[in-house]
Amino acid sequence: MKRIKILCAVLLIFFFASLYQGAVLPFFEGVKAGMTSAKYQLDHHEKMYDFVLLDVVPKDYSFFENSEVNQNTNEKVLIRPNNLTISLKSLPTKSTVWFSYRIINFVLTCLTLILGIWVPFLLVKIVRSLQKSEVFERRNLKRINRIGIILMAIGVLGTLLHAANIYSAQVMVDLSHYDFSYSNVVDFNPIIMGIVILIMNEILRFSIEIKEEQDLTI
Repeated sequence: MKRIKILCAVLLIFFFASLYQGAVLPFFEGVKAGMTSAKYQLDHHEKMYDFVLLDVVPKDYSFFENSEVNQNTNEKVLIRPNNLTISLKSLPTKSTVWFSYRIINFVLTCLTLILGIWVPFLLVKIVRSLQKSEVFERRNLKRINRIGIILMAIGVLGTLLHAANIYSAQVMVDLSHYDFSYSNVVDFNPIIMGIVILIMNEILRFSIEIKEEQDLTI
């Protein structure tokens, strides 16, 4: 029992750390980028359109940029980024794709945040139940099952959000040296974690059923 409580507490700590790293930090970085972009637009009286954190691959792998300097040697270095944030002064045409992307982006972001808040709420309920020594409870099975499903949903929503961002950039932007890439579009971590939790939940459900059968036999 004590070991289960410790593992649940550790899981809760690491989940909050993961949420901070995967959601809170990017949020504040996005806010800073947005404020910087807004200041630039106000100072230059220009409207900017941002495409954030896009995976890219070079059209020609022999191409390198030499815009950076090694401060230790004061020499220029060759770089080839695989992730870019792009700000544009104008778009070719604000088609239905662009407006659809903005709506999809907003909806998927809201859904992801709601689900992300729901998981720690369920985890806290499970921990409180375990503190009362309520290990073999059907309520905990339902909560664990929901956590697994929610994590898988978060992975799917994150994948759709990333894919929509890349697709909208492809429609609106054609870079001279880079192509947009879908190689890292799938958010595997929460999906895998969700599947593992569902498997463990099935094992726990089977254990509870055996316990209930034994209690009836006695």
